[in-house]
Amino acid sequence: MSFWKENTSNPTRKFRFKILGTAGKNDDWYWAKSVDKPSYEINSQEYLLINHKFKYPGVLTWNDITITMVDFGISVVEQLNEYLKNHKYEAPNVAITGIEKRGYDGNNGMLEIQQLDSSGVAIERWKLHNSFIKSVKYGDLAYESDDLVQIDLTISFDYATFEKNSN
Repeated sequence: MSFWKENTSNPTRKFRFKILGTAGKNDDWYWAKSVDKPSYEINSQEYLLINHKFKYPGVLTWNDITITMVDFGISVVEQLNEYLKNHKYEAPNVAITGIEKRGYDGNNGMLEIQQLDSSGVAIERWKLHNSFIKSVKYGDLAYESDDLVQIDLTISFDYATFEKNSN
Protein backbone atom coordinates (compact mmCIF):
# COMPACT_ATOMS: atom_id res chain seq x y z
CA MET A 1 0.00 0.00 0.00
CA SER A 2 1.36 3.46 -0.87
CA PHE A 3 2.17 5.98 1.84
CA TRP A 4 -0.41 8.42 0.41
CA LYS A 5 -3.17 6.31 1.94
CA GLU A 6 -1.50 6.11 5.35
CA ASN A 7 -2.93 8.77 7.64
CA THR A 8 0.01 8.38 10.04
CA SER A 9 2.72 9.08 7.44
CA ASN A 10 4.43 12.44 7.54
CA PRO A 11 6.82 12.83 4.58
CA THR A 12 9.48 15.51 4.91
CA ARG A 13 8.72 18.81 3.22
CA LYS A 14 11.13 21.03 1.33
CA PHE A 15 10.10 24.22 3.11
CA ARG A 16 10.87 22.93 6.62
CA PHE A 17 14.54 23.71 7.14
CA LYS A 18 16.84 25.87 9.19
CA ILE A 19 20.46 26.94 8.72
CA LEU A 20 22.70 27.65 11.69
CA GLY A 21 25.77 29.78 11.05
CA THR A 22 27.71 27.96 13.75
CA ALA A 23 26.55 24.45 14.57
CA GLY A 24 25.16 24.12 18.06
CA LYS A 25 24.46 27.84 18.57
CA ASN A 26 21.21 29.72 18.02
CA ASP A 27 22.13 31.94 15.10
CA ASP A 28 19.46 31.00 12.58
CA TRP A 29 19.82 32.37 9.08
CA TYR A 30 16.21 33.56 8.85
CA TRP A 31 16.96 35.24 5.51
CA ALA A 32 17.75 31.90 3.77
CA LYS A 33 15.30 31.12 0.99
CA SER A 34 16.73 27.79 -0.20
CA VAL A 35 19.72 25.54 0.41
CA ASP A 36 21.18 22.50 -1.29
CA LYS A 37 21.60 19.44 0.89
CA PRO A 38 25.12 18.00 0.78
CA SER A 39 26.01 15.65 -2.05
CA TYR A 40 29.09 13.73 -3.05
CA GLU A 41 30.68 11.96 -5.97
CA ILE A 42 32.98 8.96 -6.02
CA ASN A 43 35.37 8.77 -8.92
CA SER A 44 36.00 5.39 -10.46
CA GLN A 45 38.98 3.79 -12.09
CA GLU A 46 38.77 1.28 -14.91
CA TYR A 47 41.17 -1.61 -15.15
CA LEU A 48 41.51 -3.81 -18.20
CA LEU A 49 42.09 -7.50 -17.64
CA ILE A 50 42.43 -9.34 -20.93
CA ASN A 51 39.12 -8.45 -22.69
CA HIS A 52 37.17 -7.25 -19.64
CA LYS A 53 36.94 -3.88 -17.96
CA PHE A 54 36.52 -3.76 -14.20
CA LYS A 55 35.54 -0.61 -12.35
CA TYR A 56 36.71 0.17 -8.84
CA PRO A 57 35.60 3.03 -6.57
CA GLY A 58 38.12 5.77 -5.94
CA VAL A 59 38.14 8.94 -3.87
CA LEU A 60 34.98 10.53 -2.45
CA THR A 61 34.58 14.28 -3.08
CA TRP A 62 31.94 16.43 -1.41
CA ASN A 63 30.24 18.89 -3.81
CA ASP A 64 29.78 22.56 -2.99
CA ILE A 65 26.34 23.71 -1.88
CA THR A 66 24.43 26.87 -2.76
CA ILE A 67 22.42 28.95 -0.30
CA THR A 68 19.98 31.47 -1.77
CA MET A 69 19.07 34.31 0.58
CA VAL A 70 16.73 37.28 0.44
CA ASP A 71 18.53 40.60 0.76
CA PHE A 72 16.96 42.26 3.81
CA GLY A 73 19.02 45.35 3.34
CA ILE A 74 22.46 46.30 4.47
CA SER A 75 22.70 43.84 7.40
CA VAL A 76 23.13 40.72 5.22
CA VAL A 77 25.70 42.42 2.98
CA GLU A 78 27.53 43.73 6.06
CA GLN A 79 27.70 40.23 7.55
CA LEU A 80 29.15 38.81 4.33
CA ASN A 81 31.75 41.56 4.15
CA GLU A 82 32.56 41.03 7.84
CA TYR A 83 33.25 37.39 6.98
CA LEU A 84 35.93 38.53 4.52
CA LYS A 85 37.54 40.78 7.15
CA ASN A 86 37.55 37.97 9.71
CA HIS A 87 39.40 35.78 7.21
CA LYS A 88 42.16 38.36 6.65
CA TYR A 89 40.96 39.75 3.31
CA GLU A 90 42.37 43.18 2.62
CA ALA A 91 41.48 45.57 -0.17
CA PRO A 92 43.99 45.63 -3.08
CA ASN A 93 45.45 49.02 -2.11
CA VAL A 94 47.31 47.38 0.82
CA ALA A 95 49.52 44.32 1.04
CA ILE A 96 47.44 41.21 0.37
CA THR A 97 48.22 38.22 2.53
CA GLY A 98 45.48 35.94 1.15
CA ILE A 99 42.33 34.38 2.54
CA GLU A 100 42.70 32.05 5.51
CA LYS A 101 40.76 28.83 5.80
CA ARG A 102 39.34 29.08 9.31
CA GLY A 103 35.84 27.60 9.12
CA TYR A 104 32.72 29.68 8.63
CA ASP A 105 32.71 31.23 12.11
CA GLY A 106 36.45 31.91 12.03
CA ASN A 107 37.20 29.21 14.62
CA ASN A 108 37.12 26.02 12.52
CA GLY A 109 33.40 25.94 13.15
CA MET A 110 30.84 24.38 10.93
CA LEU A 111 27.68 25.25 9.10
CA GLU A 112 24.63 23.17 10.02
CA ILE A 113 21.55 22.46 7.91
CA GLN A 114 18.54 21.09 9.79
CA GLN A 115 15.49 19.52 8.21
CA LEU A 116 12.44 20.01 10.43
CA ASP A 117 9.23 18.09 11.04
CA SER A 118 5.78 19.68 11.24
CA SER A 119 6.31 20.74 14.87
CA GLY A 120 9.67 22.43 14.15
CA VAL A 121 11.87 19.71 15.65
CA ALA A 122 15.05 18.83 13.74
CA ILE A 123 14.73 15.33 12.26
CA GLU A 124 17.94 15.53 10.20
CA ARG A 125 21.16 17.43 10.80
CA TRP A 126 23.89 17.94 8.20
CA LYS A 127 27.09 19.43 9.63
CA LEU A 128 29.48 20.88 7.05
CA HIS A 129 32.98 20.65 8.54
CA ASN A 130 35.56 23.37 7.75
CA SER A 131 33.07 25.21 5.57
CA PHE A 132 33.93 28.50 3.94
CA ILE A 133 32.29 30.85 1.46
CA LYS A 134 33.63 30.09 -2.01
CA SER A 135 31.64 32.71 -3.93
CA VAL A 136 28.99 35.38 -3.38
CA LYS A 137 26.61 36.82 -5.98
CA TYR A 138 24.89 39.91 -4.60
CA GLY A 139 21.96 39.57 -7.01
CA ASP A 140 20.79 41.71 -9.87
CA LEU A 141 18.65 44.82 -10.27
CA ALA A 142 16.07 45.51 -12.99
CA TYR A 143 13.50 48.23 -13.59
CA GLU A 144 10.94 45.80 -15.05
CA SER A 145 10.78 43.60 -11.94
CA ASP A 146 9.46 44.04 -8.41
CA ASP A 147 10.94 40.72 -7.19
CA LEU A 148 13.05 40.53 -4.05
CA VAL A 149 16.81 40.82 -4.47
CA GLN A 150 18.49 37.46 -3.90
CA ILE A 151 22.01 36.74 -2.75
CA ASP A 152 23.60 33.41 -3.75
CA LEU A 153 26.37 31.91 -1.63
CA THR A 154 28.44 28.97 -2.75
CA ILE A 155 29.79 27.11 0.26
CA SER A 156 32.72 24.73 0.04
CA PHE A 157 33.61 22.27 2.82
CA ASP A 158 35.88 19.34 3.55
CA TYR A 159 33.24 16.79 4.54
CA ALA A 160 29.73 16.47 5.97
CA THR A 161 28.31 14.38 8.77
CA PHE A 162 24.70 13.31 9.06
CA GLU A 163 22.66 12.84 12.23
CA LYS A 164 19.11 11.49 12.35
CA ASN A 165 16.89 12.37 15.28
CA SER A 166 15.73 9.18 17.01
CA ASN A 167 12.38 10.59 18.25
